Amino acid sequence: MPGISAGDLEKFCYCPLSWKLSGTEGGDAATAEGTVRHRRMAGELERIVEGERRASVYERAVIISSLLATALALVGVFLFASTDVALRGRVLSILAILWILLAVLSVYASARARPPWDNERGELIISTLAILAMIMALNAVPIFGVSESHGLLVQAIALVLLIGASVALFMSQAQRDGAERARERSKVRGRIAYIGEIGSAPVLRSEEHGLSGRPDYILEIEGGLVPVEVKTGRVPRGPLFSHVVQLAAYCLLLEKEGTVTHGILRYGDVEHIVAFDDNLRSLLLRKMDEMREAMASGEVHRDHDRPGKCRSCSRREACPERLD
Repeated sequence: MPGISAGDLEKFCYCPLSWKLSGTEGGDAATAEGTVRHRRMAGELERIVEGERRASVYERAVIISSLLATALALVGVFLFASTDVALRGRVLSILAILWILLAVLSVYASARARPPWDNERGELIISTLAILAMIMALNAVPIFGVSESHGLLVQAIALVLLIGASVALFMSQAQRDGAERARERSKVRGRIAYIGEIGSAPVLRSEEHGLSGRPDYILEIEGGLVPVEVKTGRVPRGPLFSHVVQLAAYCLLLEKEGTVTHGILRYGDVEHIVAFDDNLRSLLLRKMDEMREAMASGEVHRDHDRPGKCRSCSRREACPERLD
């Protein structure tokens, strides 16, 4: 079975003769501009992924620091407590409470900064509980009293760790805020699972259908995979047929990876959701069969009577059937 790429299928559905003449256009200005825009888009998506990754790293640091600080504070309470009340213990506890309040506010702000589709709030809940435990632990030290220097030392270390946790929370919030701003600029929702313009991104393949392709990016939304194809240049009134077929090819390629119910076509700021149903799937397979027949026969012709379509075709100069 001859292999077909989603990109070539899009050209074939635009016009079979245009597809046949692919490679004769010599790289016009529109194609070069489209390449630049796609690379810029990929860079923005990478910034989103990297920002959210760093935020997660900082949040894990918060959890570790908070839990260690809580453990040390509890050690100070149960191992070094006495009947005497230590003034230094009270002072450290007052300072600790101030840092705890700041950390709680940072946790709250970090939770608000999370995108609405992100339901993984377990880390923030654990951090909050750890900080609340520290409130009880650090205030228990002066209540029970501390007479040994070891108790003050443990309490001071716990305070330092909590300060570190607060700094990590601040950094986490800054990273998430930056990623959120990039999401708003790119109008991206859901987890970014794949970016096609990255050199390390694998080409998607289906041996069953003899199909391959590399979508612009793939989102994971509510457990499903959503391929996204971004088109530069003019914004049409609705999604173009050739682009819909190309997007359907990406949906077909993703079926073996997970649930695929639809794809997204973007023209500038305009977004179209294309359902991947049985009708579109049948149309896609039929067009793939037509393309293979054309590959086998080697004979193709223009399949439309639209002069405007010919004028916008980058292969028009080499086309023997172009409309003037």
